[in-house]
Amino acid sequence: MKKLITTLLMALAFSVSALAGEKCDGAAEDCLAKMQAKYAAKPWLGVEYDKAEDGRYVIKKVMDDSPAEQAGFQKGDVLLAMQGIEYSKSNKKAIKAVYADIKPGSDVQYVVKRQGAKVKLEATMAHVPVDLQKKWIAEHMKKYHDGNQVASTD
Repeated sequence: MKKLITTLLMALAFSVSALAGEKCDGAAEDCLAKMQAKYAAKPWLGVEYDKAEDGRYVIKKVMDDSPAEQAGFQKGDVLLAMQGIEYSKSNKKAIKAVYADIKPGSDVQYVVKRQGAKVKLEATMAHVPVDLQKKWIAEHMKKYHDGNQVASTD
C-alpha cells in the first residue's frame, strides 16, 4: 500500500509546466503541494509549440480532444494574438497579464497566421488533464528534488 501511495504521489508530482522549470527553495512536500494547487487552477489549450525569435509561437502539435482541436487550431499555425494582445517580445508582460486572468472554462479569442492568412479562433479553456499534470510534476521532482518521493498528506 505504501508503495502504491508513493507511486501515485510521484505521478501527481508531474503536474506543472510553469513550475517544471523553476527550482523550489522549500521541501519536496511543500513544492508538491504548491504545484498541485497551481495546476488544478491552470487553464489548458492543448498545444505544443516552438518559440520563434520574434516572440511568437509556432504550433507543432495539437492534442487530441483538446480545446485547441475543438477550436480548429492546426499544426503550423503561428500565434499572432490572444484576447487582442499581439504576441511579441515587447508584449510579454501584457500577454502574461491577460493569461493570468484566464481560468478553465474561459472563452479565449486567438488570431493565428495560417498559410499567409489571418484566422480567428475561439477556444474554451479546460483544466490541465491529470495525466499531464502528473508528468509535469514528476519531471520537476526528478530534476529539482533528486526524484524524492513524498508521503501522502491525505
